[in-house]
Amino acid sequence: MTAVITASRWNAIHPDYKTGSPTEGTAGILRLTTDQGTVLVSTEVVNRRRLFAFGPLVATPGALRALAGEGADPARLLSRHAEGDWGALSADDQHANDEAVRSGERFLSSYELGDTRLWIITDAELTAPVGPSGVRPRHATTLLLPSEY
Repeated sequence: MTAVITASRWNAIHPDYKTGSPTEGTAGILRLTTDQGTVLVSTEVVNRRRLFAFGPLVATPGALRALAGEGADPARLLSRHAEGDWGALSADDQHANDEAVRSGERFLSSYELGDTRLWIITDAELTAPVGPSGVRPRHATTLLLPSEY
């Protein structure tokens, strides 16, 4: 079972997660839909300076349980991922991610949710043309636990 994530958005001002300085972005509500029902999650600011297009957003059952169990905001994590904050990765892995964003290859972020590690993987769509914004579309972005890989 996977979940489909959809979002409703609007402009907002929120403190930047790194500096605390006010920054403009998009706030909204994420709708997580599975065969077991729908959950609405209010979000903080997302998409402030997105480096790439997500493609479809999906989440595994374990990721949904971990997010709900820790009260974590998936939009906040997706925003960090989209801005190039790769989380708990080595400097070499962070550099590889930076290169993968530029080249259109696959990359991942790793975030700690209490005692649980959550990965966000954005898969490559190498055959797609670069869009008008200069960003190549992606095949999909998935929230999952390492054990679900």
